[in-house]
Amino acid sequence: MTEMLRKTPVPQPPSSDGFPGDEAPAPRRVIAGLVFTELLIGIGFAMPLVASLGLKVNEIAPDDKESVLSSVMAAGAIAAFVLNPVFGHLSDRTAGRFGRRRPWILGGLAAGLPAAVVMATASSPAQLVLGWVLAQAAYNAALAALAAVIADRVPAAQQATVSGLFGAAQFASVFPAFLLVGLIPDNTTALLLVPGIAGAAGAAVSWTLLRGEKAAPAGVRTPVSLRSVFTSLVFDPRTSPAFTAVWLQRFLLQGANALIGTFGLYYLMSRLEMSTAEAAALVATTGMLSVVGNVVAAAVFGKLASRTGAYRAFVVTSGLLMAAAMTIKMLSASVWPIYLATTVAAIGLGAFYAVDMALVLRVMPTSTDAARWLGVFNIAKSLPQSIAPLLAPLLLGLGTDPIGPATDGKNYFALYLGGTLAALAAVALTPLIRHPGLTRD
Repeated sequence: MTEMLRKTPVPQPPSSDGFPGDEAPAPRRVIAGLVFTELLIGIGFAMPLVASLGLKVNEIAPDDKESVLSSVMAAGAIAAFVLNPVFGHLSDRTAGRFGRRRPWILGGLAAGLPAAVVMATASSPAQLVLGWVLAQAAYNAALAALAAVIADRVPAAQQATVSGLFGAAQFASVFPAFLLVGLIPDNTTALLLVPGIAGAAGAAVSWTLLRGEKAAPAGVRTPVSLRSVFTSLVFDPRTSPAFTAVWLQRFLLQGANALIGTFGLYYLMSRLEMSTAEAAALVATTGMLSVVGNVVAAAVFGKLASRTGAYRAFVVTSGLLMAAAMTIKMLSASVWPIYLATTVAAIGLGAFYAVDMALVLRVMPTSTDAARWLGVFNIAKSLPQSIAPLLAPLLLGLGTDPIGPATDGKNYFALYLGGTLAALAAVALTPLIRHPGLTRD
């Protein structure tokens, strides 16, 4: 590992912003805007995913909560799968006096509020599905444009550091969710409305901090058509093998995380035989511990990756740590191992998100339509959120859990074993990531 992290000069590719020769450091205002806006978007995603969707489903469909939650999560993930690259494609081709990224960021943050109202007032699974799909559409429009700001306005030498800060903001966005779940676990309406209110209120600040965009390069300011929208969703793995390998790694690691995260509340209720209130309280406590580990790891490893250029070493470390954390949970039947697993997973996931954005910016086929490629990359994050909720009930139904009580018939041993294998498969892909912009780590 010491050899993998040796400090070597990092070959710098041409400027990734599409404007040749522009390698001036990104203004601190822009970096602050990236971090602040990612925090707002993260809150919009995190609050429902952490617990409020699960709690809402428990209110409106208590007897069938696992399958209903799976359906809600799958519908939202499919929406994200389709819309993130589409919004990225539209952002790449937006022309106007306000720039091509900021209108989508502002619009997405503002649209999150009505989506939150739909979810908060839901009295049926169908209405909850509608609200979550609308929320995914809103926040993916903002996210697709925001991620491209890194490619547009952050020079290559700074991208790993900013990627780490970006990842840290994403993790930090979970903190308000865990805090509120711990304080008001029974007020589902407030838990669902807060993200929408926060995003809408902060949109003006993001608009101001991210001012100063340059016009899109002439080569990408082409008309939008149905064909161009469709092609924005796909890519040819044969022509971009390094991008494909990074895509698959994110897909597998996010899939592992989604497998265990979606049913985290129910895992505690089943394996540890906790009440809903007890499980929600433990989710809040371990969640805050996880956030601290995520934020610190993302910031530290992002800076370290920027200095060493050993991005792939951090991906390997991340995958192994996540596999270890899931193995601990797979074998646990008491509270204290949950804290250990949470700490290990927090460091591993933080290390991964510290470098994955910088890594994909190095290996994506072109940078002039960065939002489109980053949107395709985000499919690797959203698609597992669609597949995992559908796969999880199958794994939960495989035989009997050899560790936990057999009273509810849910096999969480099999669920966590599936996540462990996915993380190890991601590690195995690392040797395939070869690109001139990467050091030989």
